[in-house]
Amino acid sequence: MRDRRPNKLLSLLTWLLPNSGFKLWALRALGNHIGHNVVLGPNLVLNCGRFSIADGAAIMNFNIFKQLSSVELGPQSSIGRFNQFTAAPDYQRYSPWVGKLSLGGSCLITNRHYVDCSGQVILEPFSGIGGIKSIIQSHEVDLADNTTNPGRIVLHRNAVTATGCILLKDSCLPERSVLAAGSVLTKAKEGHDMPASSLYGGAPARFIRELNEIDWWDRAETNTAVAPFDDAKLQLRAE
Repeated sequence: MRDRRPNKLLSLLTWLLPNSGFKLWALRALGNHIGHNVVLGPNLVLNCGRFSIADGAAIMNFNIFKQLSSVELGPQSSIGRFNQFTAAPDYQRYSPWVGKLSLGGSCLITNRHYVDCSGQVILEPFSGIGGIKSIIQSHEVDLADNTTNPGRIVLHRNAVTATGCILLKDSCLPERSVLAAGSVLTKAKEGHDMPASSLYGGAPARFIRELNEIDWWDRAETNTAVAPFDDAKLQLRAE
């Protein structure tokens, strides 16, 4: 069921190069779609399918991509540093629709996260995996049946996770919602709606309160700029 993949060795060597016009040309020659004004730092890519990188997107340095069937980044999307993206290849023997990572336009994955793409991990436009050290797990073992199955994890438009979250198979974060730091998001129970524009938190994550207007939802750029701040509370004073 697998699509033909770029040459493993040539792809490995090319992805390890620093960002350059030659690197982008070589990745296109290997069968990837690489747009204009793209930044692709040195990354470890092991036996993955084709990458589709839209205009203005970026994958920064020192990420690992292993055994994914496809990787898609929409315009102006960004993946930071030291992230790990993996997929269990056995599922791909039965379906071409698994092993996928898909980021819509202006999405953001920050740094040092682990993302299991054995099923599907989908970020809709302007959504983000924020903070550090979150775990996204799109497959799991059913102990009762002694089977293992892939699923889908979705961050809907303008949704964002904070530091150290866990998102389990078939979980979805509603549009314009926030998952609080350290929370565990599971599949919603049948008949239980998860309202949009809300804060969720806990283990398992539950509705906490509605969220009103938040500037981050309507931001024009992927990244959030550093703003001037009052450092009075940060100053160290001699005893």
